[in-house]
Amino acid sequence: MNGPYYIVSDNHFSMNNDSKEHDRREKIFKVFDKIKMKGKGSLIIGGDFFDYWFDYKNQIPSGYDSILNALKDLHNNNIKIHYIAGNHDFWDFGYLNNYTGLEFYKGDLELNSNNKKILLTHGDGILKSDVGYRFMRKIIRSKLFIFLYNLLPASLTCSLSKKISKSSSDYNHHDKYKDMIFSDTMEYAEEKWKIGYDIVCIGHYHQTGIIKKGNKAIIYLGDWLSKYTVTYIDDGKTWQGNWQEFLNLS
Repeated sequence: MNGPYYIVSDNHFSMNNDSKEHDRREKIFKVFDKIKMKGKGSLIIGGDFFDYWFDYKNQIPSGYDSILNALKDLHNNNIKIHYIAGNHDFWDFGYLNNYTGLEFYKGDLELNSNNKKILLTHGDGILKSDVGYRFMRKIIRSKLFIFLYNLLPASLTCSLSKKISKSSSDYNHHDKYKDMIFSDTMEYAEEKWKIGYDIVCIGHYHQTGIIKKGNKAIIYLGDWLSKYTVTYIDDGKTWQGNWQEFLNLS
């Protein structure tokens, strides 16, 4: 897998084409342009890039054309794209790869940078209190559930998807659980460090920061709702900032 790595997560791009959504997309397009100028490396998407995604009998949610075309353009400019499924967008059955050329993963992703072993996970289900969620996730990702969902008429699935997209457009509920998030995810990272990983990257919780312990690190990948976070890893070194700061990097 080619470095350097440009990482974004929890963008939650919506099907609602309002001015706020337009502004969020313009920011990511400028980041993509900067990556294209670099001319090498890989874009890593840490999940929930879309607020809702379902590859429904090779039909997709409407309103994402500009984003899909931007990903395709990035791929056509020799930037590899690796996409980890989140809890909003794991129902892809090949469309994203066929249209944009990206690689889609329904589990964690391993990277290597200057002999540093990196684990990138979306992060949903890590918290100790997520017992019920982990059970629900198994159900909604099961072949039976997907089969039954496919039996629903397209008009109904479209209506449901818009409600899901609208309800999470102002996603900010994770901050009140910040102490629990940092405690449980740090424990998770420490377990991964013990088995050989040097850097653990976690999305889902919309937190930011690079916390180092000795020669190990945990990176919280932020979001694209208020923080517009970009994480950059090259030659084993890590950097994180907002989209504007990334554009100003040399």
